Amino acid sequence: MSRLPAVKVLVTRPKQQTARFAEQLSLAGADPIEVPLLTFQTRDDERNQLLSRQADQYNWLFFSSRNGVKHFQAIVENYSHLDNWRHCRIAAVGQKTADAIEEIIGRKADLVPEAYTADDLAVAFAAAHQTVSRILLVQGSLSRPALANGLSQNDYAFEKMVVYDTVEEQTNQTLLNEVLEQEKPEVLTFTSPSSIEAFFRFIRSSRMKFAQLDKLCLVIGPTTERAAKRHGFHNILVPDVFTAEAMIDTLVHFYEQRTGD
Repeated sequence: MSRLPAVKVLVTRPKQQTARFAEQLSLAGADPIEVPLLTFQTRDDERNQLLSRQADQYNWLFFSSRNGVKHFQAIVENYSHLDNWRHCRIAAVGQKTADAIEEIIGRKADLVPEAYTADDLAVAFAAAHQTVSRILLVQGSLSRPALANGLSQNDYAFEKMVVYDTVEEQTNQTLLNEVLEQEKPEVLTFTSPSSIEAFFRFIRSSRMKFAQLDKLCLVIGPTTERAAKRHGFHNILVPDVFTAEAMIDTLVHFYEQRTGD
């Protein structure tokens, strides 16, 4: 039995992640509409080529996302080898990132904070490890500075390695406007502040932008929630656990409360 009514849900996740999220929504009973607003590109530059060969200078790898793991692996395998990094211990922001480390790198994460945020990882690491640790912080171009700030505040020496760039999927601008005008989705989903920025940049008319603000806005966590509020959304849902699966559970609970089930 479906858990959700056949509500139209706009899926804006990057195209590498859209299909799985849409499938989960469909299984829950919703009618997902896929319009990826972002995509990820590996940053294959001279600096990353150099860093990929300097494994002996680090004893910790920090990953803030599943994408970071994937693109780090791609760069290292092109210019070095993952075996050169086997001596490093690994910290992950959240269980999804930890799962990616095991799946892609073949290692279990040594440190995963109870709360899935960069702030909590910085606190957990500072409580247990000395400042002599040499850290490579693997991130994307739009990663929040919280983890780097937390390490700096606790006097850790670290280097940033930006392994991928998040760019707008410009080819879907027309599709987004057509979907909003014709399909009229009732629920909008966002998994990053940058997806919200792209959403409003892609919409052509002020009238259409304003019309979206009363729709149900489902976001993945507090950072994206703050971006939604800044843009004027009134009805925002955010799960207690910051995963795509938890987003769907939160949406199900919302509709169950409305129907009294």
